[in-house]
Amino acid sequence: MCYTVGEGGRIVVEGCESEDALLELVGAPFIDYVPGTGVGDRGVSGLVDALADPALSILNIRRIDVTDPSSVELVTESGLRVLMGSVDTHAQCVAKLAALSREVELSAYRQIDLRLEGEATLVTW
Repeated sequence: MCYTVGEGGRIVVEGCESEDALLELVGAPFIDYVPGTGVGDRGVSGLVDALADPALSILNIRRIDVTDPSSVELVTESGLRVLMGSVDTHAQCVAKLAALSREVELSAYRQIDLRLEGEATLVTW
């Protein structure tokens, strides 16, 4: 998948047709800050690719913060914060998040902590 740098540090997945598809990526190293360049970290680009899973589309993830690669945070359109831990373990966390989204109405929560192995902590509003 290809990423294009947009205004304000946003990236757009190639082929997006509307602003609804914009995703803010904070703290990721880009190869260069000109349109058409890509994310310079394979772990981060792998995370963004994994989050494109159709099972997660219901969450409308709008922000990925990888400023601290050991403590990745996602923010959804509704304001739900998802604490994922290390960018290196994103595959496990994305799988947990997809499973949760199928089983639980996540809009009732303001935070999900997936940093503990085998557990998810959900915090209500």
